[in-house]
Amino acid sequence: MISELMAGKWTEKIDFRKVAELSSLVLMLPSSIAVGLFLGYMLDKLFGTHPWLLLVFLLLGTVSGFYSLIRGLNKFKDEDEERKNKDT
Repeated sequence: MISELMAGKWTEKIDFRKVAELSSLVLMLPSSIAVGLFLGYMLDKLFGTHPWLLLVFLLLGTVSGFYSLIRGLNKFKDEDEERKNKDT
């Protein structure tokens, strides 16, 4: 691919908006888990319920991250199908 790009044979244009959307999807799951861990840890310290709120919020963060990731991928897939249908 790089050799084709350097030789000027690559005809597809890079859609930087899609690249940015996909890169944000990569960070969605780990950031949701990190937020859940942080909130659970802080609430455990506040209420003295170590480790229960940490586990609950870790689970909630993980579920939220997967839900957001799946929703984002479906949105990306639907937009790609619309673009393909529009081109034909």
